Amino acid sequence: MTPPQPTRHATRVLIAILFVALAPILVALTPLALCVAAVIDITTDRSRMATTRVAAMAVSYLVLEWIGILAAFGLWIATGFGLAMDRPWSQRAHARVQGWWGHALFASARLWLRIHLQVENEGALNDGPIIIASHHASFFDALLPTELLHHRPTTSTRHVLKRQLAWDPCLGIYGHRRPNHFVERASATPFNERKQIESLAATANVHEALVIFPEGTFRSAVNFPRMMKRFTRTAPERADRLDLTHTLPPKPGGLLALMHGAPNADIVFIGHVGFAAFGSLRDIAANVPFTDPVHVRMWRVPRSSLGNDPHKQLIEIDRHWQELDDWIETQISH
Repeated sequence: MTPPQPTRHATRVLIAILFVALAPILVALTPLALCVAAVIDITTDRSRMATTRVAAMAVSYLVLEWIGILAAFGLWIATGFGLAMDRPWSQRAHARVQGWWGHALFASARLWLRIHLQVENEGALNDGPIIIASHHASFFDALLPTELLHHRPTTSTRHVLKRQLAWDPCLGIYGHRRPNHFVERASATPFNERKQIESLAATANVHEALVIFPEGTFRSAVNFPRMMKRFTRTAPERADRLDLTHTLPPKPGGLLALMHGAPNADIVFIGHVGFAAFGSLRDIAANVPFTDPVHVRMWRVPRSSLGNDPHKQLIEIDRHWQELDDWIETQISH
């Protein structure tokens, strides 16, 4: 797991304490906030009730964060004030709470925002070990692997995530207590980052799925031309073989490090169509309730088909990522 730096850790603890103190006050104001939101919706667009839905989702998030933080405090006491944090029973308990939190947040989005998933090839997640490489287009799809694995209670996850996400109280607490790695995207020591990711994979067991979002960030009309220009300059060979319409080129370092650390793990690629409307609060408010389902498809690639040479592995990764991008184009054009 990523060891938190003392200053950052202290700041996150302070944020969690403030959250616990202020959340009940904010929740107490919920009836008033929902009444105001309802009045706005009734006078503007009664059929969608968008403001009310977004407000209800925000309240659900606050409540779930509050419960998650209090559960983390209880687990800290139960582990002898952190002394037994790394014991197997403690790690299982933290994994269950983390999984519950992600599923409950997704369930809230189903209820208030009307998210509905249509999943192809769910069996791709059966049996470990696996590395999940998922397309990233919004805030909510970061929860997708956890949601898809929710009905497999014997399978927990280890994530490679960008460091900024650790400022979310629950993600920061459970992310650092469980084996995960928060990546410094502009790290001055990328070699050390890759070695930590390798170690994360090497110590995983067959009941743990390794999760990474190879694009690293959302694609947008603003960042895509700039990122593709840099990609063409720094990786011309890859730029020649990738013709991406809906995704960003996968960054190879983290995924290859996971593959090196877990040499027997198959790769499960996850593509989806419909989450792009969740890219910002403005997009969410403009589109709720979501009438079209989110289409999700998974491809499981046997590790034996990828070989052991990193260069050839990257060629195969790009080929499967192009297949994912082409599938998205097919879904959107229908």
